[in-house]
Amino acid sequence: MKKLEKILVLIVCMLLTYMPLRSDANRPQRGQQAIYNRYAQRTELTVAQVTGFKLNDSVKVDVVILVADNDKAWREMCEEFDIRNTKGIATWTGDAIHPEKRCSWSGAPCCKVVASPKKRTICIYQLKNEVDYESLMDYQMDLMTK
Repeated sequence: MKKLEKILVLIVCMLLTYMPLRSDANRPQRGQQAIYNRYAQRTELTVAQVTGFKLNDSVKVDVVILVADNDKAWREMCEEFDIRNTKGIATWTGDAIHPEKRCSWSGAPCCKVVASPKKRTICIYQLKNEVDYESLMDYQMDLMTK
């Protein structure tokens, strides 16, 4: 009987060790990590992931930053994200997982995308709620007035 108990304990330990690895590997990626992974493999882009970017004293959001390394890569990003202007800043609210898909702000998790053709850069801010959304708008207004 003691031998059976030891075998059962060993099996349970093995299952507990294996299950978290298996569930993480099979779990679909969400939010910032999924967006980062989608673009990080592209050799013509420099991709950065910032976790906890501080918008103000109490609000932090996650950001993925895409920088095209050359004009060809930027043209491809413009086509993918439907960026038509060549000067100034393009900005829109995008789907939480697919920021290239524009959507209306509904209060649900989403992305705020800010593209700079001059710098060949796209910043994708992950927003969870209205507080994040309003804080980002305030942060951007502060940047414009400086």
